[in-house]
Amino acid sequence: MTTTGTAPPRMIWARLAVDPVAEPLARKLAVRSWITPNRITVLALALATGAAACFASGQLRVGGALFLARYFFDCVDGMVARRQGTGSARGAALDISADVLGLHLVAAALCWYLVREEGLAIAGALALLAILGVHNWALSHRKYLAAAAGAGDGGSDHALTSRVPVLRSWLAWCRKINMAAFPWVLEVEIAVFGLLPLVLPARWLPVVVVAGAVGYVLVVAVNLRRIARLAAELDQRRALRGEVGRHVRDAA
Repeated sequence: MTTTGTAPPRMIWARLAVDPVAEPLARKLAVRSWITPNRITVLALALATGAAACFASGQLRVGGALFLARYFFDCVDGMVARRQGTGSARGAALDISADVLGLHLVAAALCWYLVREEGLAIAGALALLAILGVHNWALSHRKYLAAAAGAGDGGSDHALTSRVPVLRSWLAWCRKINMAAFPWVLEVEIAVFGLLPLVLPARWLPVVVVAGAVGYVLVVAVNLRRIARLAAELDQRRALRGEVGRHVRDAA
């Protein structure tokens, strides 16, 4: 798990595809007082709503492009907030609310279209929507417990090693640039709601949705394990504090 004071590693898509463009743009936007992180967050939500509308109406390629733009500006708002020094609890709450609402709108609209037009089983659509909700809860709860435990965001650290030279070099480079070594939940979202609707025929997307649901199940399983570990650590600390307190009272 990440340790206190260590920035969580960036996901592969964010580091390689988004940051090289988003960071220079954020520098230019941050000097304009009328551009605020909250306004960029609202723009990202508007793009998600547009993507949902396009998916629902069968404009899958436009929907995929808008979803990719939504994630891009979702990254930019945080970069602008850091440069302007305007980060706040209210802004963070708006950001996570826009993320969750936008993602669920997009997922629901795509599933609705595929059930109606491309033969996606209702069970597959419901599975994706259900596991997406569980994922958002598990991610939020993991971060809450990690903050209480002083363990960063509770995500993966850079402790992976390998004896294979090529893989060892890859892991070392990922540590150097603070990037996750392997695709994870962000890459699932970008693939299912962005890249694959943009490039694949519509008839293939039901398989993509089912594969995406399986990907989310894997992510949730890992997060539940991390939640259990963090909760056990916090319980041990409370028990230790209670034991120390009893010894102090007995000594008094």
